[in-house]
Amino acid sequence: AQYRRDLEEELRDLSSQQVVALGRSLVAERGRSLAAGGALRALEIAVGGAQARVGGACRARDRACERLRQQQEAGHLLWAELEAAHAARARAELRAQEAESQRRAREAELEQLRQAVAAAQHARRRAEQERDDMAAHVPHPPSPT
Repeated sequence: AQYRRDLEEELRDLSSQQVVALGRSLVAERGRSLAAGGALRALEIAVGGAQARVGGACRARDRACERLRQQQEAGHLLWAELEAAHAARARAELRAQEAESQRRAREAELEQLRQAVAAAQHARRRAEQERDDMAAHVPHPPSPT
């Protein structure tokens, strides 16, 4: 702008031919200035657009990082649940093994009791048979009538 004012001042002091030449020069300068201003404005618009795209990309990156963090947290929670389930399963399997062992021990005790009952019944029948045999060989006392 100062350069333009300086040129206009010089125009007043020069001859008409020089005025015409300087006028053309001034018009050319204004054209260049307008073109430079347009280019500057286009550049400013382009920079603004690029900044907006960079800002959008940064926000998208931040959202993606947050989603990743949430997914990792969820993954850690799932892993902890899986480990807890494995531990619970191991405890349940141990309890099942203990119960099976106790069942076998009780089954063995029951079998021993069955055998003892069978032996006792057999001994009782034999004792009853011996008693009956003895009673058959012993003379009966005469009836008091």
